[in-house]
Amino acid sequence: MTEPQVQRDVPHPKLVAAWLRLDVLVDPAQVPVWAAYWVADGLDTPALLDLAGLDGRDPFAVRELAAKAFYEMRVDVGNLREAADLVLTDEAARCLAGRIGERELAGAIDDLYVRSGYADEILRQPLGAEYGLDDEWVGGWGRTDDQLRAAMRAACLKQVTDRA
Repeated sequence: MTEPQVQRDVPHPKLVAAWLRLDVLVDPAQVPVWAAYWVADGLDTPALLDLAGLDGRDPFAVRELAAKAFYEMRVDVGNLREAADLVLTDEAARCLAGRIGERELAGAIDDLYVRSGYADEILRQPLGAEYGLDDEWVGGWGRTDDQLRAAMRAACLKQVTDRA
């Protein structure tokens, strides 16, 4: 085995499956690269090997093979609540680690909620409850930038600690 996935910034297969379940925009060229790392880490299924061999130019082929690979690996996030929890907890951790800004995250939450088909499971998460904060930020009405950043960080902290 090589260095752990966390150090390489390769997402766990379950997180990628959650992104796809919520229809998060995922670069199809990245998925085969991640699949190759998963294979190198010891996950070895026929569909995963096929996925690792794709060039990523065909998003439909990537999505189809990813679904097969997740099935073969027994990675299941068919439940919207679990997918929302995984994705939003990851986003919260990224924000708290300084890898994504609070304002960028506010926009990402709005996008996630819309792309998920307005799934209530998003809004039920501490971080998802901040849906609409981006409008306040962009519109310049309501709270100050510092107050909005503090609200987003508080939601991130709650998201991460509620999951622990």
